[in-house]
Amino acid sequence: MKPFWIFLPGLLLVSVAAAAPYAQQTSFGTPAPAIRAAQAQTSVQATWQALPPLQEGRLESAVVAVPPFNELIPSWNVTGSATSPVTVEVRVRRPDGRWTRYFSFGEWRASGPRASLRVTRTADGTVNTDTLTLPFHADAFQDRVTVGAGAQVRLLSFNTSDTALRFRDQGAAGQVAAWNRVLKVPGLSQMTYPDGGPVWCSPTSVSMLLGFWKKPVRVPDAAKGTLDAVYGGFGNWPFNTAYAGTQGLQAFVTRLGSLRDAEAYLRQGLPLAVSVRFRAGELPGAPLSWSDGHLMVLTGFDAQGNPVVNDPAAPSDASVKRTYPRSTFERLWLNHAGGMAYVMAPQP
Repeated sequence: MKPFWIFLPGLLLVSVAAAAPYAQQTSFGTPAPAIRAAQAQTSVQATWQALPPLQEGRLESAVVAVPPFNELIPSWNVTGSATSPVTVEVRVRRPDGRWTRYFSFGEWRASGPRASLRVTRTADGTVNTDTLTLPFHADAFQDRVTVGAGAQVRLLSFNTSDTALRFRDQGAAGQVAAWNRVLKVPGLSQMTYPDGGPVWCSPTSVSMLLGFWKKPVRVPDAAKGTLDAVYGGFGNWPFNTAYAGTQGLQAFVTRLGSLRDAEAYLRQGLPLAVSVRFRAGELPGAPLSWSDGHLMVLTGFDAQGNPVVNDPAAPSDASVKRTYPRSTFERLWLNHAGGMAYVMAPQP
């Protein structure tokens, strides 16, 4: 889209095209106050509305119009029966106005087998474990959620993003009020477990966040609660936040445009789990020499604005605290996961 310009009285010329957001978070439920306050200070547009009514075992939203997007990541918090299945499906509106079929993100349950679907590429889009990627830009979506007996949906949240804009806010000036402050998140290493090694970074990060909120779980228990049988691992993003939802937290996956956005959450006392990918030598001081995708907990910033993290790849619990160069870390985070973060707070 070519930008066009409008003149607002008393203001400079504004590019309408440039005003389109990188990402939007559309949530159904009641927001935790700290989450709502943090969202108001980021570049990511956020809306909240009531959950759709449950009718014959299904919740179905009205059509949700959003800024143009080509990726969507769902999240859900479900309590009640631990063995009841939950299926989240989404369809999107194509540029020609037609609707796609519903895309499924697999079958989840708190306890027992849970699995995403095998990757199937279609002309209308592809779900790869936890992310719907489109070959076009959609401007609306609709979701439906099927729940088994005894399960109660507490939260549905959908992050939509235009991947072409993911670097637009890179290098944004930091919120200095968030600097020289580090939250006391318990440090946990994935490497102290025989089965953990390089594959338990996500459940270990979730365990650290749960411990911060005084709801500690053992890392092996978090790994068991986040295993995706089809993906064959523990890194399904919404499965991780759904697990945190079973432990009394409000939790969802979002994407942020910069570390400035992340600082808004830290200022509200909300540590984040974030994911980076790096080649050999790209992340100075990291316990891993390289990674195709590694999660850690952002706990704060030093006096110069460099991110302070609990990196679960450290060899021991006592050595997980690391400080990484701000610009390098931000680039690796945006490039790999588009600024993905797990957001968690006590249920409102």
